[in-house]
Amino acid sequence: MPYVLSPTIKLKSPGMWREGEAYSKDNIYNIKEGVLPPVNYDAHTLKPHSLTHAESSLHVLKNGKSIDSYFEDPSYLYGSAVVLKFSAKNYKPLPGKDGFFHYEVSLENIKERIKPYLSEAFPTKVLISTEKYQVNEEGYHLPSCALTLSKEAANYLVAEAAFNGFGTSWKSTDFQPGSLERPIHKILFSKAIIFENLDLITVPEGRYFFCGAPLRLEGASESPVCPMLFTKDEISLCI
Repeated sequence: MPYVLSPTIKLKSPGMWREGEAYSKDNIYNIKEGVLPPVNYDAHTLKPHSLTHAESSLHVLKNGKSIDSYFEDPSYLYGSAVVLKFSAKNYKPLPGKDGFFHYEVSLENIKERIKPYLSEAFPTKVLISTEKYQVNEEGYHLPSCALTLSKEAANYLVAEAAFNGFGTSWKSTDFQPGSLERPIHKILFSKAIIFENLDLITVPEGRYFFCGAPLRLEGASESPVCPMLFTKDEISLCI
């Protein structure tokens, strides 16, 4: 079975960015005897950044690309992928912030983890997580345990010709408390689309085929997505 990288989107789940509920719905029609139309139909309100989502460079760049523009080259949304699982022992407590931790994946860390998978071509997508991570009630990587790349690690990825997608189990690609800068986003957006809040907790490290088309929302900086990972054997059955 392929791995589904989005938890179930739960009603009234709290947003991660002080934006209220991440998902709510309002009823439009109910099935009622003798009443038209004979359907159930709801209006759905989603706050994508607190869900599994794709984000475009418009998220951090005033004149960046919007989500719908990535469909001009759909290879951003599918392709070879490698899942890298780093040691949870590398989370460091943040001084002055009790209960908060950060793991910044270094250039050496990422080179070491990806090396076994480079006997084949460099993957188009690199997805990162840790071997173990805590989740909140909605099934997402605990917001208080930040996982990000160093600038050097991000630059290493964008230097590869094939690379065009980055994903993380954490809620963001940067961890810059109190800063107006989002340097890791900007480095990666020079080459790639970004996927955040991926459910990677049960996915073994390794090579896969990734498919993750977000909703094609005009002018959006981010959009909900439910990506999937397939093994080589699963892909071969479809050919």
